[in-house]
This record gives sequence, C-alpha cells and structure tokens, in this order.
Amino acid sequence: MSFIDPYQHIIVEHHYSHKFTVVVLGATKVTKGAFGDMLDTPDPYVELFISSTPDSRKRTKHFNNDINPVWNETFEFILDPNQDNVLEITLMDANYVMDETLGTAIFPISSMKVGEKKEVPFTFNDVTEMILEMSLEVCSSPDLRFSMALCDQEKAFRQQRKENIKENMKKLLGPKNSEGLYSTRDVPVVAILGSGGGFRAMVGFSGVMKALYESGILDCATYIAGLSGSTWYMSTLYSHPDFPEKGPEEINEELMKSVSHNPLLLLTPQKIKRYVESLWKKKSSGQPVTFTDIFGMLIGETLIHNRMNTTLSSLKEKVNTGQCPLPLFTCLHVKPDVSELMFAENITAKHIVSNDSSDSDDESQEPKGTENEEAEREYQNDNQASWVQRMIMALVSDSALFNTREGRAGKVHNFMLGLNLNTSYPMSPLRNFTTQESLEEDELDAAVADPDEFEQIYEPLDVKRKKIHVVDSGLTFNLPYPLILRPQRGVDLIISFDFSARPSDSSPPFKELLLAEKWAKMNKLPFPKIDPYVFDREGLKECYVFKPKNPDVEKDCPTIIHFVLANINFRKYKAPGVPRETQEEKEIADFDIFDDPESPFSTFNFQYPNQAFKRLHDLTYFNTLNNINVSIFYNH
Repeated sequence: MSFIDPYQHIIVEHHYSHKFTVVVLGATKVTKGAFGDMLDTPDPYVELFISSTPDSRKRTKHFNNDINPVWNETFEFILDPNQDNVLEITLMDANYVMDETLGTAIFPISSMKVGEKKEVPFTFNDVTEMILEMSLEVCSSPDLRFSMALCDQEKAFRQQRKENIKENMKKLLGPKNSEGLYSTRDVPVVAILGSGGGFRAMVGFSGVMKALYESGILDCATYIAGLSGSTWYMSTLYSHPDFPEKGPEEINEELMKSVSHNPLLLLTPQKIKRYVESLWKKKSSGQPVTFTDIFGMLIGETLIHNRMNTTLSSLKEKVNTGQCPLPLFTCLHVKPDVSELMFAENITAKHIVSNDSSDSDDESQEPKGTENEEAEREYQNDNQASWVQRMIMALVSDSALFNTREGRAGKVHNFMLGLNLNTSYPMSPLRNFTTQESLEEDELDAAVADPDEFEQIYEPLDVKRKKIHVVDSGLTFNLPYPLILRPQRGVDLIISFDFSARPSDSSPPFKELLLAEKWAKMNKLPFPKIDPYVFDREGLKECYVFKPKNPDVEKDCPTIIHFVLANINFRKYKAPGVPRETQEEKEIADFDIFDDPESPFSTFNFQYPNQAFKRLHDLTYFNTLNNINVSIFYNH
C-alpha cells in the first residue's frame, strides 16, 4: 500500500475478490408432484446459497398460485477466489406454516471464467426448468475502508462546520471577545455528550438540547455523541423533517405526547402482525433477527412511528453543509459465547412485562400511578395486557435463547469476514496501550477497579465468524467518551451530561466519569484528572469543571464541563435568577429523581405522563442554562 495510516492499530491485507452476479430469470412448469398439484397450486420462490460468502443466503419474492413465474431479480455475491465456491439453488413453495422444498441443484462457480456471462438452465423433478443468468468479474476497487484516520467526508464536514462556528461564535461572544477568531484554526472543537439511562436519559437530553439550542451553544458544537437513551433523543431530533429549522422546543412537545401512552398499547394484535411482517421481511432479505430487533421496533414505534424507515445515511442532509453538529451513535461489539447475563445482568423479565419500573428489585411491586388521565384510561381499558404479559413472560423467562448473547444482543453481518489482519504498532498513538494491571493503584478509584472492565478491549474482530454481536455501550461504561477522545478529532472542550442511575439523589455522581478517565489512561489519551473528593469538599452540584493541571504542558488535554442529574437550585428558581413565588410553582419543582419511592424516572420506565416529562425536561433545561456561560469559550 502506498498510503500509511499513522493512527492504524490493525492493518487489513488487501486481496482482490470476485463479484458473482446471478439473475433469476424465471421457471416453467413448477410442480409439487401429481398428488401435490391436485391439492394446491405452488407458490414458488428461489433461494440462493453460497456457504463461503459473507451474505451467504438470498431469496426471490414468491408468487401465489403461479407455475410459470418470471422473477427477473438480480443478486450479487462477493467471492474469495482462493476458496471452493459452490452455488446451491433451491426451488421452494411458500406456505403459511412451513415452506416446502421442491428441488435443489448445485453449480460449481469455478467452472466459470472471469469476464464470462451466460445463461444456465436447471431442471427439477424432471419437469420444472429454471433459467439463471450468471456473470463473474474481478472487483476493481475496495468496498471497505478500514482505518482509524477520519474519512474524507468527516474532514470535509469539519471544515464546513468550522466556518459556520466561527461566524456563530462571533455573534455569541460579541466583537470584543471574538477578536482572536481570525481563521478556522482559531475555532475550538466542542463536543456534547449524552449518557445512557433509558427514557430518563432521553427526556433529560431533550431539555438539555433545548437549552443549548436557545443559548447558541449548540451552534458552536462540532460533535454530539450519544449512548442508549440519549441516542434515542438524537434519532428523534435528527430524523425530524423540520429540524433544524424547527427547534427542540416544538419537537419536544411531540415527544412528550409520544411517551405518555402505556407501552402495552404497542402490543395489540394488529401491531404485532405488522411487527412480524417487518421482521420476516428483514429475515427474508438475509439479515439476522434477534430480540433486539423487537425491542428496537417498540422503541421506534413509540418515538418515530411515522419515520421508521429512516436510516443513518439519510441523516447526511442535516450535516452536509455543516449546518448541525455531527451526531455520533455508540454500540459495543461483544462475543456471543457467554451464557450468563453478564452484559445485561440487571434486566429481568419482570422489568419488561410488569407495572414495576424501578431500578431496584427491592422496590414495591404495586402498580405505579400516573398523572396522565388519558394514558391511565388506555391502560385500564387495554384488554390485551394480560395475554401480552403472559406471552412475553413465557418467551423471556424460560427461553435459553433470551438468556444468552446469541438471543439478546443485536446481530449484524461481519463486515470483516475473510479479511487478513496484521497488528501495527510502530506509528500508532495506541502503541503504548496500558493494561489495567500496569496502572498505578493510586491512579484508580475503588469504584472503577473491577478486574475485567476493559479486558481484551483491543482484540480484533474474529474474521471467521459470519455475524457479530453488538450491545448497548452503556454496559461497559455509560458515557460515550471513546468516540470523542479519538486523537484524530482533536476535541478541546467536552460538555457531558450524565443521566446514569445512582443509589440515591445524594450519592457521588462520578462513577461513569471515572471509568472514562481510566479508559483514557489505559489508552494513553489526554484526560484531565478527575478528583472524586470534590464531592466531599463541595457537596452535590449541578455542574463540575475539570481542567488540565498544566495547560502549557498538556496542550492536547480537553476541558470537561460535567453535568449531573440533580435537583438543587431548580426547587427555588423557575428560571436562572427568577425565584419561585406561588405554592404551585414550588410544589411542581419539589421532587426527587432517585429517592422517589414511586420511581417515575427509573431506567425501566417506558411511560412518562406529562407531569413527569415536564419535570425532568424543565429540570435539565434549567440546570443547563443556570451553569453554562459563553465564557467557556474565552480560553479556547
């Protein structure tokens, strides 16, 4: 290779491959046999299978009651020419209960020459004839870019975004305080982070984004990184057709209505039928399906029910001219061969089907109340709830599939299947990767000193597995710092919002941030020292600032403004500097987040009545405005 990536940790050896194209033209005289044809006319479709390819199985659509189907469907397979590649063609009959195999044929792809294109007939049961058009060619250019360097599209985005930020910062800071902004090189790279925490994180992040949008801080950010619940809000915001012209305030009103209904209403027979059809369509296209797909459909139906076909690539229109911060979504690759619930040990069947939505198993099992009368009526009138609960409990309680990563983790095709990987250390900034054992004991806080936390974090993907498993990144630690700490992104200022669950409202709020610090140290990445004893000295605050001790020496070390979920000044003020006066104003703000016995803000609560939504939304909105100031840019 002529190009050397200085950030590379693992290098892919480039090998040429073949593209094998199959066009299923049609078939004549499809039969189920003399006796079978008397009972039913075939509903034929064709399955193509090449065991040595990444996306090994493909199929055509089926035709009802058609013995002479014409498909004209095209399929492509990427082949390793060094393997023995064989195409297996199966003629199938679609049925309601179980599809029937009508015949199978084999075609050795090695019998074709590169550049050759031909029609090949196949005969099934001495009667049915099928015609396939096949061609074989060399792939002329690579389809996969495997590099730790930023892609060209992100580099172009950063340049456009910096131009916009420069003008936005001049407006925000005023002429006097923006005199140093001569060029885009003077523009700091600001990243906004949102943690996981289910709907609590999503609703909390909605208030944060409204505050950042109205204060002008959002216009000065380059990245927004999310994890779990915060990504649900990011998806809701960025998939909205009117964003950014329509701000978070109006979009949040729509979100409040969406999450006020009981989630069991998503499990009516009509909707379940639609989910099954969608999952079957995905499976039929060759994509793997797991429980994560079902859960994702329920979340999507709740939040973006009319935008369920939105893809990540379709969000490019929100950033193609640098008009919005680049959204970064987080997931974690895991190994499938772990039977115990290590990666989601706190999630039980009870949390999925019962009325109890508390984070603790010790909480009362009594049904929770709601202030939303409409949602309450829907819940009481939902005569499907009981059988839905029994169905889901039967599915998740005793199923071995649900109790393994194979069943619970998301599953996707392994994009690195068949690649040859070599480790590259000499020029990589990660060459000094430090194991947990080599860190000094005084560098680690007791809360983050578990021995297996980041075990084998740099182990490459298994290039022999056809599929990989991905899970919620919050199961490692609940803030998406790895995305922002990539040295290529050169982030100067990190504004992080932690919505993670804590034992009580008065508990120390730094566990996830300390994990991020530990991860950075293990990777030799600059990170300000997190002093957990600031909590003992100063008590619980809404916001903490962590800066490098020696800025002249630690030039690449970011400053962190860390917001925690706490109801302190919001109890006294309805807006920054505006005290609450009436009893009603005081009562609406007098609530706990983690100490409330009703647990309205639990990670496992998927219904937010209007009052609960407004309380949490307005709290994070207030905390953000009350603690963030344009002066944060003066030293960057």
